[in-house]
Amino acid sequence: IMTPNVAPATMVDAPEAVPLGDAALARALPQLLAALPADWRGTTFNNKALLGREKFAERLSALLAKAGAPAQPHLEPADLEAVGNAEDYLRVASNVSTTLEMVLAHDARVDVSRVFAFASEHMPILAVVLTAGLAKPVRLYLGDAAPVFGEKQLTALALLSGKLEQLAGAAPGVRDDTVVTLALQGAAGNGNGNDNEAAAAAVDAEIAPNVLYIRNADVVRPADILVIRKRMATPLTTPAAEALLQARAGVAVTVDNAPPAAADLAEFLAHLQVLSGTAEDAAAAPLVFTAGLPALCTFFTTLVREGGADVVMSSTAYGGSSQLIDLLNARALNGRLNKVTFDIQGDADINASIAAQLDRLAALPAGRRQPVTALFVEVPTNPDMKVPELEALTATLDAYRAATGSDVVLLVDATFAPGSQALRKIHAIAPSLAAFAFISMSKSVSRGLTTAGALVANHTERARALLSEMRDTQALLDTQAKPDQLRVLAANHAGVEERTERAYAVAREVGAALRDAVAAATATATVPGSDMPLAFVSPEHAAAGFTSSTFSFNLPAPAGADGAQLAGLAQRFVDLLTAHPREFKPCVSFGQDNGLVYATVPATSTQGAISEEHKAKQAVGGVQLTRLSFPPTCDVELVKRIVRDSVAALYA
Repeated sequence: IMTPNVAPATMVDAPEAVPLGDAALARALPQLLAALPADWRGTTFNNKALLGREKFAERLSALLAKAGAPAQPHLEPADLEAVGNAEDYLRVASNVSTTLEMVLAHDARVDVSRVFAFASEHMPILAVVLTAGLAKPVRLYLGDAAPVFGEKQLTALALLSGKLEQLAGAAPGVRDDTVVTLALQGAAGNGNGNDNEAAAAAVDAEIAPNVLYIRNADVVRPADILVIRKRMATPLTTPAAEALLQARAGVAVTVDNAPPAAADLAEFLAHLQVLSGTAEDAAAAPLVFTAGLPALCTFFTTLVREGGADVVMSSTAYGGSSQLIDLLNARALNGRLNKVTFDIQGDADINASIAAQLDRLAALPAGRRQPVTALFVEVPTNPDMKVPELEALTATLDAYRAATGSDVVLLVDATFAPGSQALRKIHAIAPSLAAFAFISMSKSVSRGLTTAGALVANHTERARALLSEMRDTQALLDTQAKPDQLRVLAANHAGVEERTERAYAVAREVGAALRDAVAAATATATVPGSDMPLAFVSPEHAAAGFTSSTFSFNLPAPAGADGAQLAGLAQRFVDLLTAHPREFKPCVSFGQDNGLVYATVPATSTQGAISEEHKAKQAVGGVQLTRLSFPPTCDVELVKRIVRDSVAALYA
C-alpha cells in the first residue's frame, strides 16, 4: 500500500492518540469492503447535506472503530449509507476514494485533509508546482528514481508559472524556506546519518505513486490542492481505490482493472468520431481523459503552449469550466489565456451575443489580442438549452478571422447531445474552420458508470496538428483515461444515440405535464394560470440531432411570496420531488441509465463557481432556475403524477 517510507512518529502534527486503532481497522476494513453500497460505486451522489472529505472520514472512522471492536455485529450497507456522502460527484471526491485516503492517513498518522489520491501519477507533483507558482520554485528529490518529467515538459510547465527542479538523491535534512521541497517515497533522508525526524521537518510533502502526503500545510495548502484536483484532474478511480483497499485489508483483490481488448477500444474511438460527425481515422484518434475537465485543461493548456488564446465562452457555462479557465489564466505567463464572456440568459440571442463579443475583440489593437481566438460553446447550452444557428455562427467566425487575421478554433461542447454530429454540420458550411467536439462521458456515453472526457478533432490540418500537441499535454498531466474507465466505455458506448432519443422523448412528455400542472395550480376563478415556458431544445433542433434529455424552468412566483420564499422556491420544489427517492434524485449530472430523474438548482450546484451577478440574470421574479434531467427509461406515468402532486403542494 502507498504509505510514506518513514516511521509514523516522524510525521509532523501526528495526533497523540488515534481514535481508530490499528486492530479495529484490521477487523473492520474487510467488513466495509464486503458491505460497500452500490451507490458508492456510482459517479454522482445525493447532494443533500454533503459532508466534505474531512467530515466524511471522521464519521466513517467512528463507525469503523465501533465495528472493529470485539463481539460487534458486522457492517451492513445501511450502516455505510448512514455515514453520508463526501461530495456529489466523483471528479471532486467519491466515498471510496475518500475511504482510501482515510486509511492512508491513518497508516501515516496524519490528518486526512493532508492526503490526496489522484488517478494521475504526475498530478500529485504538478498540483504542488501549480499552487506554488512563481512565489517559490519546487525541488523534487528523486532518490534513485529517474526524472519524472522531460525537458520539453518542464518548458511547458514553465508557461503556467511552474518552476520545478528534479534532483537525484535524497532530500537534505535541513529546511530551505526559499523553496518548496518534495521527495519521492523513500527519498526523505540524505543517507548521511540524518534521522527521519530531521528529514521529515525538511520535506514539505512526500510523493507516493498517485498519492500526495502533505507534511507542511503552511507551505502546501490542502485547500489549494483540492481545487487543482477537482478542476484539472480527478481522484483515484473507484475500481483502483477499491483494489488498493482490498490489498490493504488482506482480502482477495477481486476488482478487475484490466483494459478492454484492442479491437473494442478501437471500435469505441471510431464511434466517438461518428458521434461527433468527422471521418473515422485511427491516425487522428480522439483523446480520452479521466473526466471532462481534465480534457478541457489539456485543450486550453495546449493553447497556452501555442502562444496564448482569447477564450470566448458563455458567462453561465458549467461553473467548473469557468473556474478552470480562471485558474489557467492566473498562472499563464504574459496574459496568455484571456477569458471573454457572452450572456445567454433569458431572452438573449446566443448568436448575437457571441457576435458582439467577437466585434469587441476585433476592435482591439492587434497587440492586445492573443494569437488564437477559441470560441467555446455548449450545444445545447447549460442550463438554458439554447442551440446557436451554426450557419450564422460560422459566418461570424469567418468575418472575424478575415478582419483580424487571428487563428480561430471552435470547441463545441456536445455533452448534452453527444450524437449531434456537430462537426459534420460545421464541415458542410465552413470546411476550413478548425473545430473540436468535446464530450463529458460520465453521462450518456458511459450510462453513468464511469467518468471520462473526450476531445475529437475535425478533418482540418490545423485541428489535427493541435490534437497532436494535446496528446503531449495529456502525457505531461497524465490524465488519460485509465484501463478500468476504458473498459466501461468500450462496453457501454453502443446505443447512445437511441438512449438519448428515448430520454429526450421522456423529457418532452414530462415537460408538457409540468407546464399543465403549473397552469392548473396557479389559476384562479378570474385569472388563467401561468404559461410557464421551458428552457428546452426546440423540436426542430431535436430533429437535427440535438436531443437533450434536460430542461430548465423558472417557476412562477406564488401570490404574496416574500423575497426569502422566492429565493428558496426552486430548492423547495426539488425537495418535494426528491422525497420520492425511487423516481427522483437530488443530484447533478444527467443521461444516467438508471431509471432516475435528476433534479437540481444550477445556481447552487453546477454553477456554484460563477459570479452571483451572472446567476442573478437567470432568475425571473426572484426565482432561480430548476433543472430536471431524464433517463432513457422510467415509469413515466408515475413521474408525471409526482410532478403534478409536487406542483400542487408548492402552490397550495
